[in-house]
Amino acid sequence: MKLERLKAELEKAKQKAAEWQARIKDIEHQITEQENLEIIQAVRSITASPEELKTILGMIQSMRELPQNELKAKEETERNE
Repeated sequence: MKLERLKAELEKAKQKAAEWQARIKDIEHQITEQENLEIIQAVRSITASPEELKTILGMIQSMRELPQNELKAKEETERNE
């Protein structure tokens, strides 16, 4: 009796977990869609030619890469000491 009840409870918990996983995936998808919309709106609000926009985005990318490269260099220096 108790074993059957535990198995039934386990199955119910697995179903709930699957429902929550589906809900998580849906919310993550909605977040991604919203982020993409915000990015598109921001890009469209910039009054720049495609070439200028490409240059701006390249500069942003370079700025992001600098701290990562500096961190890697620092870690390597510390390892060699």
